[in-house]
Amino acid sequence: MIAVRVREEVLDYLRKLPPQPRHTLRVAIKALGNERGDIRSLVEELEGFHRLRVGSHRVIFEYEILHGTRTVTCVFAGPRKWIYEVFQSRIRE
Repeated sequence: MIAVRVREEVLDYLRKLPPQPRHTLRVAIKALGNERGDIRSLVEELEGFHRLRVGSHRVIFEYEILHGTRTVTCVFAGPRKWIYEVFQSRIRE
């Protein structure tokens, strides 16, 4: 099993959601520890990151080795219609 870390930005996004989508996303994020879910590697400028699709929501994450443990770090979350553009502009900064 892989450790799962969730950054504050992702938690803030989850807190703003209604109860049902919030619960669905939390379950899907926990399943990342077993590498389960609709996961795809991102390409071009976002290479090295991966996305988890949960309905119309996306969670962008990366694999890391922290303290000798393989870890999934969820770095950004949002609706599919704008997440990639916003995340791409943030990593350029």
